[in-house]
Amino acid sequence: MPSVLVVGSANFYGRAVMQELCARRDQSSDTWTIRGVDKVLPELALFPQSVQQLYTTFDYRMGNLRSAEFLEQAFGDTQWDYVINIAEYKFGQTAGVYEQDVRHVSLEVARLAAKHKARSLVHVSTAHVFKPNSSANTPHGEDDAMEATNELAACHVQTEQDIQACEGRPPLVILRPALCYGPGDRQHVVPMLISAQISRATNQPMPILWDKDLRVSTVHVSDVARACVQSAQWIAQQGPKSHFVFNLADPGDTTNAKLAHAVAQLFGVKPSFQNSAFNFIAKRLKTSELTEEVNESLLGPWMELLAQHGIANSPLSPYIDAEHPYCRLEHCPLAINGSYIENTQGLDFKYQYSSVSADTLRPMIEEFQQLGLWPTIPI
Repeated sequence: MPSVLVVGSANFYGRAVMQELCARRDQSSDTWTIRGVDKVLPELALFPQSVQQLYTTFDYRMGNLRSAEFLEQAFGDTQWDYVINIAEYKFGQTAGVYEQDVRHVSLEVARLAAKHKARSLVHVSTAHVFKPNSSANTPHGEDDAMEATNELAACHVQTEQDIQACEGRPPLVILRPALCYGPGDRQHVVPMLISAQISRATNQPMPILWDKDLRVSTVHVSDVARACVQSAQWIAQQGPKSHFVFNLADPGDTTNAKLAHAVAQLFGVKPSFQNSAFNFIAKRLKTSELTEEVNESLLGPWMELLAQHGIANSPLSPYIDAEHPYCRLEHCPLAINGSYIENTQGLDFKYQYSSVSADTLRPMIEEFQQLGLWPTIPI
């Protein structure tokens, strides 16, 4: 009779984790106890109807995750088998916001998991924490040196260290996803998708920053969800002080060109990589200056396109924050080795999405169109 508590269960990763858990529950003869907690009502989370319905099949509780009192109530009197913590964040927040929404919440969850004697704890971090390698395209392994290149990375690095040191913590797995995509994403690859849609509408090539061969490792959100569930079950069997860190990146060895071509193929446009002279100038701009130029060139056309299709309001935006890993790709290529989790004995994890492609991106657009957030242009 497995019992699972998911903190952050209505965000991008959390939604996929709840879908994975419910699928396993429905295929099992055991009775599962599943509780999800987050700060938003599922009805207001812009979920498709099928996902909203799914959230009525388990114990969902809404409250302020920053509140220690609410988190204590969320744990309740249950001795949870598995606790999965998915720290919510958005790019471009202040250090104080990250401190509250990432570090504070994560440490409180770890403390409560210890107090309630959970059998395991899974913490979802990020792969955007590594110090650049001397060779730009050498993939980072789990033990590579970390570097706080911005406020968000600094918070994640400190949070990982603090959770590991938490007194009495359960067996722990820290997962570090690379650039993640899939249904529910609104900030990782969405800006590039919008750029391609604008290019299609204007019959222009899709402009792409940076060199073609720079690595930008990717992972599908469904694989992240499966890693959460399987590692939670596996680590519970490894001993009381066990601790593992796993990078999550598909084996497709995604490059800037491969990602751009997948997006371009989806929309039937051609990617246009900037010449070396442009990239030379772009590299010497401050990241904030570069993103301002890019954002200004896309925001107006996107708003016009939405208006043409009768969409008055959409949370989707081409805006790309200076903290977005793609903005720093020239300085910090995101080359991640995600094979360790596949090679770990007993975990039995394999990536179901081996590489990013037009076919793996298409469900994102179809869902946005279903929700009335994207122009209903056939793709």
